[in-house]
Amino acid sequence: MSQQLALNLRLKDGSSFNNFFPGPNREALERLRAVVVAVATREKALDKMLFLWGTVGGGKSHLLQAACRLAQELGMAPVYVPLAEAAELSPSLLEDAEKAPLVCLDDMERIAGRADWEAALFSLTERMRTAGGLQICAARAPPARLGLRLPDLSSRLAWGAVYALQALDDAEKLEAVRLRARNRGFEMPEDVVQYILSRYPRDMHSLFDLLERIDRASLSQQRRVTIPFLRRLEETGREDSGAA
Repeated sequence: MSQQLALNLRLKDGSSFNNFFPGPNREALERLRAVVVAVATREKALDKMLFLWGTVGGGKSHLLQAACRLAQELGMAPVYVPLAEAAELSPSLLEDAEKAPLVCLDDMERIAGRADWEAALFSLTERMRTAGGLQICAARAPPARLGLRLPDLSSRLAWGAVYALQALDDAEKLEAVRLRARNRGFEMPEDVVQYILSRYPRDMHSLFDLLERIDRASLSQQRRVTIPFLRRLEETGREDSGAA
């Protein structure tokens, strides 16, 4: 289990339920949190299998990592497997994963069509069912449309609740960015967020990466985050790019 447990160290600092703006995905968030708590307290869990799917930047990885973080806070040792790195990992790392109370498998689409990984995941799913642990999976498509060659694996992945995560609209993205900023310890005025949404890519990955840059710059310069501050940051970025 040592290789698997080491993967938990890759959880992003910001990945928690409290740092996730649910928008239209509140039911999925609340269901995830409830089943993790149920496993930790050994209550009868609502589900033993959950599947999240949606487009890039929709919050799938955030929710899986938030589930792992909550499990750790509740005294459990969960396993988080980023299948986006499947090319660098061996399916053998799943051999004892059922010993963990919670196993989160991210980016499931990355192993579709790979016989070794599909067989390992099918075996793990069967063992998890016997062991009674909680398995949470995420992908860009629902189980039936993942392109898996093992039909039985597709059906097993759909045993529990399947949630299609909905993208946030612009107003919800504004609130998500302001929530993330508050949790990082600074306020992001509404006019500043509107400025960002009008000038930068609007997917959540890009917005949160930008927020991290802004946070670092404001801390180093001891400046409030304002539109003039952002304009200066943009100019600095252009100057740095020109120098490179």
